[in-house]
Amino acid sequence: MATHPVDDSLNTAPCGFFSFTDDGALVAVNATLADLLGYASGELVGSRVESLLTLASRMFYQTHLFPMIRMQGKAEEIFLSLRSRSGESIPVLLNAVRKEREGGSLNQCALIPVRNRGKYEDELLAAKRMAEEALRNNEELSRARQELELHARALDQKLSRLEQKNQELTRISTILSHDLREPIRKLSMFSSLFTQQDREVLSATGQRSLERIKVQSARMEQLVMALQEFVSLDDTQEPLEDVELGEVVGGARQLVTERAGMGMELHCEPLPMLQGRRRQLMMLFFQLIDNSVKFRRPEVSPRIDIECRLIQHNTYRANTGRYHYTDFARIIFADNGMGFDNRYSDYVFEALKKLDPNSPGQGIGLAICRKVVENHNGSISVESEPGRGTRFTLLLPLRQ
Repeated sequence: MATHPVDDSLNTAPCGFFSFTDDGALVAVNATLADLLGYASGELVGSRVESLLTLASRMFYQTHLFPMIRMQGKAEEIFLSLRSRSGESIPVLLNAVRKEREGGSLNQCALIPVRNRGKYEDELLAAKRMAEEALRNNEELSRARQELELHARALDQKLSRLEQKNQELTRISTILSHDLREPIRKLSMFSSLFTQQDREVLSATGQRSLERIKVQSARMEQLVMALQEFVSLDDTQEPLEDVELGEVVGGARQLVTERAGMGMELHCEPLPMLQGRRRQLMMLFFQLIDNSVKFRRPEVSPRIDIECRLIQHNTYRANTGRYHYTDFARIIFADNGMGFDNRYSDYVFEALKKLDPNSPGQGIGLAICRKVVENHNGSISVESEPGRGTRFTLLLPLRQ
């Protein structure tokens, strides 16, 4: 087998070089390649070209690389793995060219090691993934911006409608405080004067009718006052402040005692300070305590037990699937009163709704309670049983 000596410049070039015949015999190997693979200079000449390659690269050489060189006369930037004397796999990039000479063809190959190729490919893939992720994030950001703009417009429309509603409620409050109450007061006043001055000219039926007018006038005035109180809860100008709930309960208890002319047994656990509207919170506990006194069982002294626990609760109420937990006070308000059928646990919170038309009150107390709790971004529910009392559960956030 003829060999092809390598000239000095190619022998020490900064790249590996070898040439082989079509039968796979190596006829030239430069010192750079021999040193890369751990062989002495000239030791590889006469060996098979496959001996330079790993098993996978041998298969690639036989099925793709050599047929390509024969058909196209060259091969460019081919990735292969060489096998060193110690068995180490060395990745390289190879260029090949086919030369026709007397006595047959000669295939010449030059190569350079690419030991960091895997690292560079990983970095390129990572950079590609980062770019794709940035693109996705940018698209998501664009969609989020569009959604925010839509939500902003919807919120602006809701705020506009809310402002209109508040203006309407202000007008209603004015009507309730003056336009309705004034005629009722005059009706009550004139009926009282008529009763005092002209009672002797009235028949018994007329006197009874006049008494009914007085009673209904008084009831109507109480109803208007209750409605005015309910409407006033939409006043958004009332400032938030730190409120000691224990003081509020004590004040509400005293007020109910003075108005009802009777006391009650009240056991209250320590209650926290929370951020809220003092006047509204006073109304809340006044209505609850007043409700327990009004609907007490005959010949049974009213008893109220108030328990409180601090819990973590989700602040989202309308947005299902979204969560933000913060500190809430869970207050249990239980009495030993008459109770009612638990089927009406939602009905009792509606304004001007009464389970018994002949019962005391205007049917607006629990509606006020729900309104106050909702104004403080909380919730209220009730469980009851006839003859066993009523149990209210209030959830109130400590901070607004």
